[in-house]
Amino acid sequence: METMPDNLFPEEYDNDEEYLDDEENEGTDEENTEEDEDAGYKPSIFFDFDTGDFVTLHDGKLKEASGFEAWVQWCYKTIMTQRYAHEGYSTDIGVDYESALQADSREEAESILQREIEESLMADPSERTLYVGNITFQWEADHCLVIVQVQGIDGDIEITTSFKSEVG
Repeated sequence: METMPDNLFPEEYDNDEEYLDDEENEGTDEENTEEDEDAGYKPSIFFDFDTGDFVTLHDGKLKEASGFEAWVQWCYKTIMTQRYAHEGYSTDIGVDYESALQADSREEAESILQREIEESLMADPSERTLYVGNITFQWEADHCLVIVQVQGIDGDIEITTSFKSEVG
């Protein structure tokens, strides 16, 4: 029967050379810059909002979205999600369109929606969203077009989406 050593991590282990940085394996300056530029963004799977499903490539594999694309998709999904309707999401995620559409006027609805959109985008758990800028509303007879300017840690985007309008 083999006995266990008294100390699994011997203090006399003298192979510090393994733990020194190896300059040959550090990567090129270009590779290091790419990693730094994409800091905070993590890749994900590409989602098709029209079909409501993940994008599959011709070989059956799922299409990967870059970190920036994943953040853009997160922003769209956050704005399109009805707040408080899904137990799987934090109460910070989504926009409460139902409450906003019960407002007495379009001005009041816009005020509620503007606050809800800004709060939900700034609640990004990965802290990729730096600032939510101008939010505009274009009301039509049966829907409202929403355009949102968003600044991320690596670039700006403009989100355009719409929802069914019931406020007169």
